[in-house]
Parts: sequence; C-alpha cells; structure tokens
Amino acid sequence: MNEQAFARRVTAHLSAAARDVDDDISARLRQARERAIAAHRPAHGIAGRFSGSVLRRLFPPVIRSAAMAVAILAVVLSGDYWMTWSRVSTLQDVDTALLIDDLPIDAYLDANFKAWLQQDSHS
Repeated sequence: MNEQAFARRVTAHLSAAARDVDDDISARLRQARERAIAAHRPAHGIAGRFSGSVLRRLFPPVIRSAAMAVAILAVVLSGDYWMTWSRVSTLQDVDTALLIDDLPIDAYLDANFKAWLQQDSHS
C-alpha cells in the first residue's frame, strides 16, 4: 500500500468517526485537518516539485559538492588573475613612462640608475 492509498483510508475512517461528534468538535477537527494538509502541500508549485525531485535524482550530493568546489575554485582563480593583471598593468605604466622619458640609453644601463629606481620605488 502506498502513501496515497493509506492517506485515503485514514481520511475515510476519520470522516466516518467525525459524524458521531458534536458540531463544535467537528469544526475544530476540520480546521486541524486543513492545517495539516496545508503544512504538507508544496509551497513552490510545479517548479518547486520539478527542481526538488528531478535535480535530486540528476545531481547526487557528491556532484553538488563538487560543483560548489569548482565554483569556489573559479572565484579564487579569477581573483588571482585580476590581481596579476592589475600588477602587470601597473608595471606596464612604469615601463612606458621610463621609455618615453628623454634619458639617453646609457643612463638605463648604468648600475647606479637601477639602484636609484629601486630606492625611488620604495619611497
């Protein structure tokens, strides 16, 4: 016997027993039954039933956990990519400024110039 058949049998027995009680108790029983039925009714309609049952069968918990891990990894890697890109962009701006400058090429080859650049970039 499945759940629906069991529920129908219980409902039939409750309805038969409810005929023998007074009106006040009958009304309270009807309200309690309506509240119980409303509590077990799906709140999302067809879309909620579809997403709940089909997605659970299609994607077991292992796959859902793996999908979350992949999403977190994608966020971390995209953040790393953005940080690297912004650093390269900053270095590119410095290189462009140095190349546009009117200093002769010998100044760039001088060891003291490299030390001056490092000291100037830290300050």
